[in-house]
Amino acid sequence: MLKSYFPLPGREGVQPGEIQAVGKIILNIHFIQLSYFVMKDLICPFGATQAKEDFACRHAEKIIRRGGAEFACNSADTHVECSQLLRCLKDVALPEFGVEDDPTQMPYSTLVKIQFGGLLGLQRITAATESTANGIADIASLIESAKARFASIDAVPCESLCADITNYKLSRRRRR
Repeated sequence: MLKSYFPLPGREGVQPGEIQAVGKIILNIHFIQLSYFVMKDLICPFGATQAKEDFACRHAEKIIRRGGAEFACNSADTHVECSQLLRCLKDVALPEFGVEDDPTQMPYSTLVKIQFGGLLGLQRITAATESTANGIADIASLIESAKARFASIDAVPCESLCADITNYKLSRRRRR
């Protein structure tokens, strides 16, 4: 069957080892394509925090693209919970910054402050212990702690995180 799809020039027949090699290549290509399509839909909502090495998540997998690094989530359930939390954080923080949730209008720094400040504030109110000196060792564990404390992501009191978000100071870029 593979002979008709992948003819080998100058040969009458295809050797069994050649069929296996071609089959492995086809499977690898399909796996890479499938992985790409799954990962592009599960881009981490807190990716800006993970680019800084003080924040991490056990479900995050770094993927390199032309525009820079992004982080894909390898857990669909955790991705949904993180997306819900970010939506809640945006709902309470964007009015404080006086901007709408429009990627063409909202400064990137505002989104970064929402992500960093929101996670650090969530860590504060859940009294989670999985932190580093200035960050969070595992975002997924923090989300699980919040769910255990508040029963669901929707029940997290995001209004109490507003001060953490607005007071978060962005690190300054160094001049070259």
